[in-house]
Amino acid sequence: MDDKECDDMILKAAGWLSKAMKQLSCSAPIAVTSTACKKLKNDDLAVLMSEAFHLVRFQNEKLKQLKTTLSDTKNKLIENQQWVISLQEQVIDCKDKQLQAVQTTVKSTVEDSVKEQFKSYSDAVQENVMVCKPDSDSLPVGKLKDVVREVAHEEDRLRSVIIFGVPEREPANLAKRVEEVFNEMMVRPSIREISIVGKQSAGTTSRPIKVKLSSPSIVKTVLGQAKLLRNSDKLKSVFVKPDLSIEERTERRQLVQDLKQRRISEPDKRHYIRGGAVHSEDIKSKK
Repeated sequence: MDDKECDDMILKAAGWLSKAMKQLSCSAPIAVTSTACKKLKNDDLAVLMSEAFHLVRFQNEKLKQLKTTLSDTKNKLIENQQWVISLQEQVIDCKDKQLQAVQTTVKSTVEDSVKEQFKSYSDAVQENVMVCKPDSDSLPVGKLKDVVREVAHEEDRLRSVIIFGVPEREPANLAKRVEEVFNEMMVRPSIREISIVGKQSAGTTSRPIKVKLSSPSIVKTVLGQAKLLRNSDKLKSVFVKPDLSIEERTERRQLVQDLKQRRISEPDKRHYIRGGAVHSEDIKSKK
């Protein structure tokens, strides 16, 4: 319904109201009562009723059209939001690829430089017929592997999110369950790997789901949309959190314990965790 149709409908309604008040000898809409309507003759009443019926029918049809238009507009808005998010992900992914290309170039340049320096040093050693003993303080091979493994684990953690509260079903379809959560958050990230954390035991209704994404920047985008789950009717008990390290989980566990103790010792205040600490504030009384 365009502006002209809306104006026409308003004018028709205003004209009919003015005509009805004039025939009822009423100076204000509040004066139009059932008693006032009894003053009309049957013919006049019939005309007014016929006009009122068609006016209401016309308005009802326009309201139906307006409802359909609003629904279409809402769907297009959601599609546009998803398109914008997809473009943001593509831009972020492109930046990541550019950064990786720069890192690869720098690494290659450094390696070439080191090889050249090492070759010069090796030539000098051969010329002077020197025999060098292995450095006893060098990093052991086993320790070096542990360091590499730890770095790889940290990289994996920064690219992952943990989903809590998703009920387990049979047969388990992790990809579909994760897709349902992300759809509710209005995000469609590129997923690299999905796995369940922990072993299933008697009485367990849900286990955390670890989802590995393409980059830390995509993880940040997903975590920023996690707040939408609070308003979800079917997924309001689901939470999406970052993949914390062992140290961070220990600190978080201690903060939760402190929060519980604070709620017991000071029940008249509101307590919450923010910025790695437990905060308290007075509850404002409702008047």
